[in-house]
Amino acid sequence: MTLNKNTIINDSLLFSIIIIISILGLTILYSATNENIDVVIRQGTRLIFCFFLMILVSSIDINRIRFISPYIYAFSIFLLVVTLFWGHDSKGATRWVMIFGFSLQVSEILKIILPMTLAWFLSLSEDKDFDIQKLIASFMIIFLPIAFVIKQPDLGTSLIILLCGIISIFLAGIKRSHIAYLFGLFLVIAPLMWKFLLLPYQKKRILTLIDPSSDPLGSGYHIIQSKIAVGSGGFFGKGFLNGTQSQLEFLPERGTDFIFAVFAEEFGFLGVMILFFLYLLIIIRFINITQKAKSYFSKILAGSITCIFVLLIITNVSMAVGLLPVVGVTLPLLSLGGSSLLSIFFAFGIMFSINRRA
Repeated sequence: MTLNKNTIINDSLLFSIIIIISILGLTILYSATNENIDVVIRQGTRLIFCFFLMILVSSIDINRIRFISPYIYAFSIFLLVVTLFWGHDSKGATRWVMIFGFSLQVSEILKIILPMTLAWFLSLSEDKDFDIQKLIASFMIIFLPIAFVIKQPDLGTSLIILLCGIISIFLAGIKRSHIAYLFGLFLVIAPLMWKFLLLPYQKKRILTLIDPSSDPLGSGYHIIQSKIAVGSGGFFGKGFLNGTQSQLEFLPERGTDFIFAVFAEEFGFLGVMILFFLYLLIIIRFINITQKAKSYFSKILAGSITCIFVLLIITNVSMAVGLLPVVGVTLPLLSLGGSSLLSIFFAFGIMFSINRRA
């Protein structure tokens, strides 16, 4: 496969912003891990690999990506089965599978693979009318991997994957009557999920969101410390490496779930606005690529990736400021983690491929 000069250069602005945020992520990770250079080097190595993956994916014609989407989905289901029986256990959860010495969390990749598969399925028919048969089949595609992810157990990621699938269905043009049915079904299922599906610690996380002070040294500790970090940053922040909540290790999961709190404490409101502006530029470019997409498959997939990117940012930031319970969602390009990084760069490669085709 040859890479022509138009593979990445066709959107140098988007490429440059990705590099800037990635470097910013390594910088704040250095502070969040108490100047642990080994962690930064490991994350930097992952970034280099992911950049090459992004370039490789961007060089593949989007029609070929459409063709291989169901096969990637089937392989992902296979990996979920492998994870369930032979996965790596950590803190009571079996969410990782070892592949050639590398640890992969398949549920992270599903956030992109599922919309790819739904876009493929919904574009099979020339008839764009979204009937009840398509809706049922789409939810079967969504719930098959979710059933395995829940068994890991990982309810938070399961809900995110569900939202990613629902986003693709909505963008495909679901009828208003179907929306009413789904909303009614949710009202029926939600109490049953609370009663029979949610584990005690998951219920406690939701209840802690309403009143973190009810368990300040237990389930409410994360949210309380994160809100202290965000609020204490003020307008200009405390300065790089000067965040007390992170440097004194009051803030848990500093490099992953709560890296936004570290960033807000050290760079303040001004730094947060700059970060949001960079994210906004990516979102604007994504919207532009979605509008220019030529095929039905490309439009659904590009629109889904755009919405999912926004969803991940909103979810992580809302966790950090106490608006959502802690569900283990990382902040794109900033948080520590290989699988989440792989997922987001895979999505970037797809967007470049769609843009090149357009």
